[in-house]
Amino acid sequence: MRRRGLTLRGLCRAAGLDPSFFSKVLAGKRSPPSEEAMLRRIALTLELDAAEIIVAAGRIPTEWRALREDAELFREVHSRATSGALAQQPASAHPPQRRPSAPARPAPPGRPTPRIPASGSLSEELL
Repeated sequence: MRRRGLTLRGLCRAAGLDPSFFSKVLAGKRSPPSEEAMLRRIALTLELDAAEIIVAAGRIPTEWRALREDAELFREVHSRATSGALAQQPASAHPPQRRPSAPARPAPPGRPTPRIPASGSLSEELL
């Protein structure tokens, strides 16, 4: 929000959120929204990667369908996550090795795609 120069009310107005509810989310008093569409609106408004926001909220993005449908892929990701391999290496060290899914939406020209760190809470990431 700071990077985009948005206030709580400005973000909520742009993303169609209730400011009272979202204030409680940011304060850690309420759980983040569980609806993927709402999380995607937040990501779009903040110019963040929607999949990263969805995962930070504890959900699995729909574009990761292969993770749910491919048992071998699930085991591989689970193995890496529980062994600490994902936490110890930067994301760029993990090239995709599976069939491609739906193409990711590119970042707007001239704007870097911000990365959400693996640690911290969703509220820290959004602020």
